[in-house]
Amino acid sequence: MEAEKQSGSYYTPHELVAYMMSYMDKAETDLSMILEPSAGDGRFIGKLEKLAGHIDALELFREKVNVLQQCGYASHVAISEGNFLDYALENLCQYSLIIGNPPYISPRIMKKDDIAKAKQLCELEGIKPGTMQNMWLAFVVGACRLLRADGTIFFVLPMEFLQVQYAEALREYLEKRFNHIHIIAFEESVFPDIEQEICLVYLTNQEQYTPYISYEVYHSVCDRVPIQYNKIEKNKPLKKWSNAILADADMLLLKEKAKEYKTISQMGITAPGIVTGGNEYFILKPSWAETMQCEAYTIPIIQKSSLLKENTIVIHDHTVQSLHRQDVPLYLLNLANVSETLPPKLAKYLEAMGETERDGIKLKERYKCSKRTPWYGVPLVHKGDVIFFKRYDKLPKVYINEAEIDTTDAGYHIRLMPGYDKASVVFCFYNSLTLTQCEFLGRYYGGGVCELVPSEFKALAIPYHRIEKHEIQYLDELFRKQATIDEIVRFVNSKTLALDCSPSEIRHLDDMRMHLIARRLKNKL
Repeated sequence: MEAEKQSGSYYTPHELVAYMMSYMDKAETDLSMILEPSAGDGRFIGKLEKLAGHIDALELFREKVNVLQQCGYASHVAISEGNFLDYALENLCQYSLIIGNPPYISPRIMKKDDIAKAKQLCELEGIKPGTMQNMWLAFVVGACRLLRADGTIFFVLPMEFLQVQYAEALREYLEKRFNHIHIIAFEESVFPDIEQEICLVYLTNQEQYTPYISYEVYHSVCDRVPIQYNKIEKNKPLKKWSNAILADADMLLLKEKAKEYKTISQMGITAPGIVTGGNEYFILKPSWAETMQCEAYTIPIIQKSSLLKENTIVIHDHTVQSLHRQDVPLYLLNLANVSETLPPKLAKYLEAMGETERDGIKLKERYKCSKRTPWYGVPLVHKGDVIFFKRYDKLPKVYINEAEIDTTDAGYHIRLMPGYDKASVVFCFYNSLTLTQCEFLGRYYGGGVCELVPSEFKALAIPYHRIEKHEIQYLDELFRKQATIDEIVRFVNSKTLALDCSPSEIRHLDDMRMHLIARRLKNKL
């Protein structure tokens, strides 16, 4: 398993290979000149051999090449040892089909010369080198270089490709390069042993047809009839391909209704919380601060939303007091403007902390710390009236900041403009439109956790209305008694969207919300 992790070589299940063969047969894919850039044990070759005009199969590891060359393939199958990155840089072949399961290797374990070659491929295709965050991405770019104008790429790719920010430039490039983009997803896990969600991406050109992105969902790789199919033509370019799970009409309604309301960026100044450069060192438990006699040199801070165990929409002073009693990391060392001699125990702690190494780099020499004087002087930022934590599970975490507390950059702070009531802003946030936008604009990771980057958070539209105090209290009670999300959203909708939207529009928005959440969380709902 460790060798597979290093090489990114997780073989494609035979059922998935069979599915891809069936799909290409239905799509009438041109099989005259084929490249398999990461041949592995040859399972694609075996299926394609009798159908192809010619197959070039490339494999990085000599021992695997030896095995493939002893398989007795026909003369039109050429097995070669080589690095696909070199192959893509050095050859001008024009293939009708490039198919396979590229290796998934992060730059942390890639060889330096491979990283350089991958970035060179990106530059040659007009893609920012910083886009290169995984080997599979370099394989997609390299395949584009080796493809005929009317050729097809059919790859097994990680599901994150459809929506992560670092791959956005690649998706934009592919939308310009191909006019037919097929995304195929499966409800059942294809690689259960490695907990890696995958999708199939089929890219081709048919100039006589209107450009589109299709999104098909199958229950499993053994099925041949999709349980869902969407075709996107009007909403291109599509920033996140994962959103093709919605129809054109869905996206149009979402965009049109959002235009009717102010965005968060129009309601106030938004900024991430405090960046420490090492939370585990700079944020102390109350017991530590007491032992080092440095309480006077700290400020309370919430490191992450998971520490807020109480179901509520308000962070009160008693919330902070409760965290203090639990002795969780709560106090940020506030030493940026301290000129006097520090308490001896604190000074000793800082000296030892600065020498602590991770990956061979001392804490005081890490990028954030090395730019500061003194290195342990964490710069503060303005607190907000409203706090939003950028990562969430089933429902975003938005709080009225009654305690006037700081957070790390796990949270975003909104300092509202005059005329906006912070409690009303938090109340109005939990409506079907804004929550659907969170799913549409954000991106999700392993386990289904959703995240919004600052630009996405600022773009959220809120149907703001001044809300009565007793209604805000009632919403807080719904959270405290752990009411269902649907119950919470219905109540907020009745005081917000219902004033401006028809019942059918609200139902449509809420259907989208639930559809997007179900896609992200799957079995967790």
